[in-house]
Amino acid sequence: MAMEKPSPLDVGQKFVRQYYHFLKKAPAFLHGFYGRSSSFVHGGLDPNGKLAEAVYEQEEIRKKIKSLQFSECRTKIWHVDAHATLSDGVVVQVLGELSNSGQPMRKFMQTFVLTPDSSIANNFYVHHDIFRYKDEVFGDSHADTGKTVSFCKYC
Repeated sequence: MAMEKPSPLDVGQKFVRQYYHFLKKAPAFLHGFYGRSSSFVHGGLDPNGKLAEAVYEQEEIRKKIKSLQFSECRTKIWHVDAHATLSDGVVVQVLGELSNSGQPMRKFMQTFVLTPDSSIANNFYVHHDIFRYKDEVFGDSHADTGKTVSFCKYC
């Protein structure tokens, strides 16, 4: 009998429970959720005051996660959305609050693109991860890149 394919919402909710559990209990192992060709961006400002940019590849993601010094993280998840995307992937958006190292809770948005692991049925890895704190995106620290991008030929 073949395993039933889980819904995108099931995948998203199970993933979120596991990911934030690891963030709290074993942050040094978070990089295990990512594949060799993954990308990761975590809110924060670089030394020039601009929003942090993505890092690529599992080893660079491991180094970046280590540099964030996650410790005693507490997370309040307010909402999880999950939708099917290309090639049986799942896009997951998480809204909530995060406290690291006893600091005050900060509102955040995190979007994951999960890709099926072809070697194990119903197993996924993080292909893309974008994390931003709300205050850095919508507050005074918002950096205007001055870049214009258009996707609609009618716009």
